[in-house]
Amino acid sequence: MRVVVRQAFKAYIHMQPEDFTPGQTIKGDTAAHLLRAGAAVDPDDDDARALAEQLHADDDQAHGQDEGQGPKGTDGPEDELDINASVPDILTWVGDDPERAAEALRLEQAKDKPRSTLVTQLTKTAEA
Repeated sequence: MRVVVRQAFKAYIHMQPEDFTPGQTIKGDTAAHLLRAGAAVDPDDDDARALAEQLHADDDQAHGQDEGQGPKGTDGPEDELDINASVPDILTWVGDDPERAAEALRLEQAKDKPRSTLVTQLTKTAEA
């Protein structure tokens, strides 16, 4: 199984921090782990694509979505932020856009229990 890193990030692999850079190819168990964790990676072979499709299908079922539809119960565009989404989903929505990062940061900090790791990442992007 192979995946290619889409955007730079750091992850713990076997309890050790490891930096990943865009374009880097990751193989084997680490590739599967990164896909399952929702890291910024893209499948690079049939095995990885099959796992990504399975994970996507499982996620859609968990969120009550049918293929080709937005989140159940929403009529707005997919371009709107769901502040209760997973950290990887929020960071994907933000991308490198400081304005989106500032919006997400404002909404996350307004929550009763803001996620500290998300706040840190959003602050870095918003200040860029």
